Amino acid sequence: MAERLVAWAATTATVYALLLAVYVASCIFVEGSSRRLAAAKLQPRAAPPALIRRDIRQSILSLAAIAAMFATGQWLYARFGWGLAPLRGVLGGAASFALSMVVFDTWFYWLHRLIHTRPFYARVHRWHHLSVTPVAWSNNSDRLIDDLFLQSYWLVAHFLVPAGPAVLLAHKLYDQITGVVGHSGYEHGGLWCRPPSPLVGVTHHDQHHRYFRCNYATHFTWWDRLMGTLHRDHDAELRRNLAATAAAKRAGQ
Repeated sequence: MAERLVAWAATTATVYALLLAVYVASCIFVEGSSRRLAAAKLQPRAAPPALIRRDIRQSILSLAAIAAMFATGQWLYARFGWGLAPLRGVLGGAASFALSMVVFDTWFYWLHRLIHTRPFYARVHRWHHLSVTPVAWSNNSDRLIDDLFLQSYWLVAHFLVPAGPAVLLAHKLYDQITGVVGHSGYEHGGLWCRPPSPLVGVTHHDQHHRYFRCNYATHFTWWDRLMGTLHRDHDAELRRNLAATAAAKRAGQ
């Protein structure tokens, strides 16, 4: 038993160190990249420094909880073979990655909508929405109970997607980086997210913080469009923000 606990703790510590390093590095990079885009900032107001410090402290704790859930799923898969057999080969890995994105986006959308309802919001999700003007450091500023809703996907992912540990880790790191970008307050999405592309841009989540009851997904706009929860001005504002960002980049050259 002691040996198994040591193995689980080592896996958790390794995943946490990786997630924390990616969080800090991506925040620093995104913040630096945003400085030359001041004219294209999505919200004119600035986040209070005290709130940013709060978000950083909470993100450090939240990442530990996410690492524990992710590592537990990986440890159970490696130790006991609990989960679906992975798809083989490079094409299989790519298909598993894409499938995991779709499944996680579905998981996130519906549970995110759930914790915005009256019975759950105050107890679960209100903390994150105290940041009306999010910054890159706000991405993981969630309480433990919030993580248990939205991030527990990583605990059970092996039962939902036929993917190996490396594929799920790659997806988690992608989710970590895009989450930081999505909270940055600057439209870094570029042509990859220009409608009719289904990929979300920064505008998508920034609107969620501003208007609250819209834009619940994390990777794609499919569910929001299908369920009528995409903000009515999303596509028009996204195009305006992309144009403003392109102009700010040209001006800074």
